[in-house]
Amino acid sequence: MTVRIGNVTFSDWVSLPFQNGWTDTFIFRIDARACVPPFCYEEPLGRMASHANRKRPGASLWVQVDAPGEWFMLEVRRSLKGLALPYAVTMADKIPDWLDFSRPPRLFHSPLPHPPVVEEKQAPLPLEELRCLQALGRMEKGDEEEIASLVGLPVDVTKNLLAHLEEKELVVYKTSPKIRRGKARPAQMDLFPLWHLRSKGLSLALRSWGIPKGIEFTSRKEENLQQIGYEHRRISRVWSTWLNSAWPQAEIWTGWSEVRIPELSVIPDGLAWGRIQGYETLFWMEVGDDHKDRNEITEITTKRLAQAWRLCERTGVRLVYAQLSTNWVHEAAHWACVDLPNEVAVVMGSSRRFGELPVIEWGKVIPN
Repeated sequence: MTVRIGNVTFSDWVSLPFQNGWTDTFIFRIDARACVPPFCYEEPLGRMASHANRKRPGASLWVQVDAPGEWFMLEVRRSLKGLALPYAVTMADKIPDWLDFSRPPRLFHSPLPHPPVVEEKQAPLPLEELRCLQALGRMEKGDEEEIASLVGLPVDVTKNLLAHLEEKELVVYKTSPKIRRGKARPAQMDLFPLWHLRSKGLSLALRSWGIPKGIEFTSRKEENLQQIGYEHRRISRVWSTWLNSAWPQAEIWTGWSEVRIPELSVIPDGLAWGRIQGYETLFWMEVGDDHKDRNEITEITTKRLAQAWRLCERTGVRLVYAQLSTNWVHEAAHWACVDLPNEVAVVMGSSRRFGELPVIEWGKVIPN
């Protein structure tokens, strides 16, 4: 049940018993399938932790991650280094041990009184409708296919859900000005209408992520929003659906486009997470690059592949790296894919042939 400390809310609270006393632990719940990458939660949790530390000295934080694999939880834990109070990040079904905390939490001689409970003011939305709001909360605006890929539902089901949300005045289908990187450029309108959140829809999405009123969560958004409406972004946004079509035997749990990743200087066009051939795997995708010359393609692919593998190595998952481009781009990129580790596979595909990819082989580059 939601609890309040000052003007900030948390998912729940518990006083955990340890050998020498009881903790004062606030709980924050994360659903790995809620359309937001694991790297995004540091921004709101940092502010929430600082607030709790001021209002309730001795408090600690327990982040519960509901996920089908461990990678998401491990990246959430990694991103929270430097939090203002002791914290533990575990899978949702695991109670933290003493050593799961980032540093020893303060212990009290007896269990503390329960913080005030916040009553729910409205009936919750069905989960699938909520997922659509969360998708638009990350994407800002998008079409039915893009939203369907992010929420992991068929397009026809997603269309019906969006229609219901429109009736509830939570979303709107409209043509809006393009998002500009520089305000000096003249405003232009999108070429076709897209789905947008209304203010009430955004509020529901934020509350569903556990973000209290007054706490910023701008890190939830995709990078390079000025590319919305272009073919490059559309392909990036349907990467999860592409993988499901190409490799139906694989489990694709979720995926995102244009993800800012801590400690990496490159931004993948698409990043999905799942399991293939029994291995928990990240599926990193780059599309296009035909505006670069061959040397630039080889150089940037070398950099991207090295950083993608560094991301996987730090949590022990495997990597499938995909380049969706024309044949001459594949040839240039191929020169960067040498001495691959046995836990890495590279595949080349055409950006014009949706849902088609060659069968992977670990440690090898597989051409289109």
